[in-house]
Amino acid sequence: MAKLTNLQRFNQTLMALLLFFGLMKLGAPFLIPITIGGLFAMMLIPASRKLETWGFSRLLSSLACIITVLVVLVVLIFLLVNQLTGLLNDLPRISDTMTAKLNQLHAFVAAKINVSPQQQHAFLKNELKEFLDSLSTYIAGFVRLTGTVLASFVLTMVYAFFFLLYRQKLKNFIYLIVTSRMHPSPQTIIGAPTQNPGVIINQITSVANSYVSGLFLVILILSAANTLGIYLIGIEHALFFGLMAGLLNLLPYIGSIIGSLVPILFALLTKDSIWYPVALIIFFILLQMVESYVLTPNITGARIKLNPMITIMGLLLGGFIWGIPGMIIFIPYLGIVKVIFDNVKKLRPYGYLMGKDPGMDVTG
Repeated sequence: MAKLTNLQRFNQTLMALLLFFGLMKLGAPFLIPITIGGLFAMMLIPASRKLETWGFSRLLSSLACIITVLVVLVVLIFLLVNQLTGLLNDLPRISDTMTAKLNQLHAFVAAKINVSPQQQHAFLKNELKEFLDSLSTYIAGFVRLTGTVLASFVLTMVYAFFFLLYRQKLKNFIYLIVTSRMHPSPQTIIGAPTQNPGVIINQITSVANSYVSGLFLVILILSAANTLGIYLIGIEHALFFGLMAGLLNLLPYIGSIIGSLVPILFALLTKDSIWYPVALIIFFILLQMVESYVLTPNITGARIKLNPMITIMGLLLGGFIWGIPGMIIFIPYLGIVKVIFDNVKKLRPYGYLMGKDPGMDVTG
């Protein structure tokens, strides 16, 4: 058989990537619940193992973990809806405060650039109409997305349950695939000549579990810290803003910015003193520094942290293929892919490219 040229290999790789991502986009309704269920399952594996050491069967331990997650999510949704209802009830007061601030702004602009309040009102009315039109589109899309998520939520939990229940079978399946590609020599295995395939699978599983569990732990800590900080500063609906800002950290970089801007804008609209939004800005900057330099490196592990270039590319690719769910799902899975790359010798250069470890410098 003739040896493939570099151009032929490149064309084959390109076609494989196009086919892979095309199938991901077409199969989004089927694949999204599976991938989310996989994340939940990886996060729950340590808890399931702990229950099994206490005498629970695999079936009961998996079921107990899923029920616990469902209870926590129901409580979280109840809190968010309750806080959102309170925020909506507060809209008339916010509207009155905003009107007073706009009148002050009209007077300031009229004095400085000689634009009458009538012209300002006409401009703002036109801009507000365009904003409301676009806002209605976003709200409709969000409602459709929420309906889709809720409709597939039960299916997602079913997948998570079966992943937990059959995790040993899935591990054996991967083991059989790996060993079937080995050379006759037992020492040679896909670029890791000194390791047993079972050892590699256990390492990948262990680090992936730690990464996903650590990611959710960071979000939990940030949610609590956000809520406490916003409450101590004196902003109403602190629980809603704190939970929202914490959950938005699932979206690296842009999530923390959006999560901090909303309470800052709320403070600008509802508070007479400028020190409230200034205090919030200082608080979120300090909290972001703590998250970047303390929480994430020590909880999820600095060696599997993705660099900003790969993270942004993952966000854009996830958004292009699966929309908002893709932006959330792709980042943890990219972290898991990096774990795999770091544990397979031939793929370590790609893991290095994805990582954020300044100590690994081949030129040094």
